Amino acid sequence: MGLSDKRLFEQGPVICFTRHLGPGWPLLSVTDNINQFGYEAEAFLSEKRLFTQIVHPEDIERITAEVNTCLTTNTESLEQDYRIITCNGDVRRVYDKSIIITDEQGEKTIAQGYLLDITDRKRKEPLFKNDINNEQLFRTVIETTSEGFLMVDNDFNITFANHALCHLTGYELAELKGLSAIDYVTPEFKHTFTPQLNRRDIQLHRDEDLIIRHKSGQEINVRLTATTMRDGCGFFAFVTNITTHKKTEIQLLKLSRAVEHSASSIMITDKHGIIEYINPRFCEVTGYSESEAVGQTPSIISTKETPPACHQELWSTILAGNNWHGETFNRTKHGAYYWSLMSISPVMDDQGEISHFISVSEDITTQKDQQIKIEKIALYDPLTGLANRRLLYDRLNQSTEILQRQQDTGIGVIMLDLDYFKAINDTYGHDVGDELLKEVGLRLTDCVRSEDTVSRPGGDEFTILLQDVTHPEDIQAVAQKILQSVRRSINIDKYSFKITCSIGISIAPLHTYEPKELLKYADLALYRAKDSGRDNFQFFDTNMQVRHQDCMQRG
Repeated sequence: MGLSDKRLFEQGPVICFTRHLGPGWPLLSVTDNINQFGYEAEAFLSEKRLFTQIVHPEDIERITAEVNTCLTTNTESLEQDYRIITCNGDVRRVYDKSIIITDEQGEKTIAQGYLLDITDRKRKEPLFKNDINNEQLFRTVIETTSEGFLMVDNDFNITFANHALCHLTGYELAELKGLSAIDYVTPEFKHTFTPQLNRRDIQLHRDEDLIIRHKSGQEINVRLTATTMRDGCGFFAFVTNITTHKKTEIQLLKLSRAVEHSASSIMITDKHGIIEYINPRFCEVTGYSESEAVGQTPSIISTKETPPACHQELWSTILAGNNWHGETFNRTKHGAYYWSLMSISPVMDDQGEISHFISVSEDITTQKDQQIKIEKIALYDPLTGLANRRLLYDRLNQSTEILQRQQDTGIGVIMLDLDYFKAINDTYGHDVGDELLKEVGLRLTDCVRSEDTVSRPGGDEFTILLQDVTHPEDIQAVAQKILQSVRRSINIDKYSFKITCSIGISIAPLHTYEPKELLKYADLALYRAKDSGRDNFQFFDTNMQVRHQDCMQRG
């Protein structure tokens, strides 16, 4: 049963449950209105209290035998009448109707149904059985009850009806008396209920849900509890208006079917994050069965790749009573990863406190994979897989903004190109040249840390963004490492190449905070390295800019 179902039921007297038919009959779920007997639902769900512990000791053997008979005869449903002991020691009589459910292994281990306290009704019945001839007592009790009551003879003619029944049907007693009770039952129930009442082996007591017609023509759902009179001259019955309950039941059925057949994965947890319900789509996506997931936490599908800050933001949002929406990266039971677009909403109880959380998620793995491919095309060099000019500039811009706010360590820009690469391309062809560029990209990546960015803006030019640079000497060590790495022989097919590179370096905030200026200064330093005989690195200095401006003016 979904959470919406439970909350609607919890407004009334009907206690809904799911219990395991193992030792003690532990409850897997139960609505909070079990507190009408003084017990908290949590005590049963945590198995601190077993269901058989609240059943009257004198009834345990009988109802256990009835369940065993049901299991061995392949009966799908079971109705029982027994006593339970409340938390304060009172004895209450309950009506228990349950359906036996077969688990994934084909074993009948689960019962799902509801309990109804019928103590008051049972207390009234002996009065009618033992004192039916006491007219004064009979009328006093019947006319003060809020439930409809009628008596019919063996031909179903009404011989008596109380005020509550008259109010329920809209008829006066004079209009009802002498007429057939069957006339007020709608056709679809008339043809099934009448033969059942005519059976000679009818039970002494019988409960039946029917639809009757009000005098205005309106249909009313009622529950009729009929008892055969001892003298065999007819029946008497209590008639309870269950129209609201039936409408709720229909609504619950619609809601349940919508949840059960939803294309979205739905998970319901208690306020502590313990899973109470998952729908079939959740099982399909994650690979977990209901029995495997219920009682666990959503961490069974979480991954370490989800940043802790994401979890903190999620919980702070929903614990504040707000809805959370976002993307999560999850893992199935069998280890496969998938993306979800998830919405989590808190559910409040009547006191305004959070009682549950509902998670609705869509599997967006296909869309996410496509998005990642598109982003890779837009942000990465298709030949080397390195960052392209756009991604480099985005990261450089972010780094300089952070640097200006925090004014902590610096950042470095290393710009390099390969010496005489054009000659290799022209001599050996572009295919060989491309392979050489890919190998250089790998070597450059090995020379820096994971938080640094190696990019290929184009041609044989590479640009590296170094984070957390404290001293120029830090960059100098990286530049020297790059020169040595590039000098090592590169074997492509049957050819072996020995190449070098020229490197220019700029630093923020030493030279500037402006991203474009940093790239420009590194480029000027690169040309100084080429003018200095190649296969070396040069740091930018202001004299380079002056000379560059002079050259521009002379040109």
